[in-house]
Amino acid sequence: MKNFNNSKSAWCLTDGSAGMISQVKGLAEALKLNYKLIKVKLKFPWSVLKPGLLPLSSYMFIENVDLSIKDKPDFIISCGKRSIYASLFYKKYFGDTYNIHIQNPKISSSYFDLIVCPKHDNLNGENILTTRLALNHISKEILEEENENFKNEFDNINQPICTVMVGGKSRNFRFNEQDAIQFADILETVFIENNIYPIILFSRRTDNDIKKVFSNKFGNSDTIWTKNKNPYLALLSRSSFIICTNDSVSMVSEAICAKKSVYLYSLPSLKVNNRIEKFNETIISEKLARKLDLKLELNENSYVNETEQVASLIYERYNKQHVS
Repeated sequence: MKNFNNSKSAWCLTDGSAGMISQVKGLAEALKLNYKLIKVKLKFPWSVLKPGLLPLSSYMFIENVDLSIKDKPDFIISCGKRSIYASLFYKKYFGDTYNIHIQNPKISSSYFDLIVCPKHDNLNGENILTTRLALNHISKEILEEENENFKNEFDNINQPICTVMVGGKSRNFRFNEQDAIQFADILETVFIENNIYPIILFSRRTDNDIKKVFSNKFGNSDTIWTKNKNPYLALLSRSSFIICTNDSVSMVSEAICAKKSVYLYSLPSLKVNNRIEKFNETIISEKLARKLDLKLELNENSYVNETEQVASLIYERYNKQHVS
């Protein structure tokens, strides 16, 4: 795979959410850039208004920002709406920094050297690359390393492991206490029917009342992971089956990238034209995941790592523009 072999630097801008960090980190690592992660914190009204409506100024940042020309990055990689103002500011300030935005920025693509977004965003253009899944940092090497780190935890399990990834409510999906009770009841049947070893992981977005439902249902067993160490990557490696709530493109994408049998549990949609639902329908039609059924079947998917493919394309584009 073509990459910069640590000869270039990058600032990776996000709002600090796990899904967005995974995307910028994944691309930076695939490009083999020396990168640092920066959590963007904006003052009002930049924090709430659409990018492009307000002037770009260092005043808009809550914390002091690094404006040293000698330390300027070769790349700015941003992800999510809140990082866009910062990306545009640094592009304007540093001039020749190559700025890449991940996801649909919902402003003109001309503000960026490159945009990488999923196909379900329906964006097209000369400087736009599209992917089926969200970019991420999942790789065979990372999974093997984390698997080794958790050997003592999982080596004595003789049944197939089924990891359940529980998300949370959002502007796209409802996830209340009653929804959680229904999901927990279905999971109980799935666990019994398939003779599997279940482990339930909560995301940062899972509300406490939702966690309580699962604790009441499964709290007297080892089903719910409560230890301090996060086994997420190790379980992506170890699991035979992964069940995800369908509210997070990043969570589902990472499960698919681990090349396991992925099942989606559908939360009630709050939107008529729900782009995440469209994403879920697409990956099911392409047999990268299935709707949750009571009977689980092993089905390794044929997904090819798009993050590495995108990195190779970016390497070629960058060199065409900068090597003369």
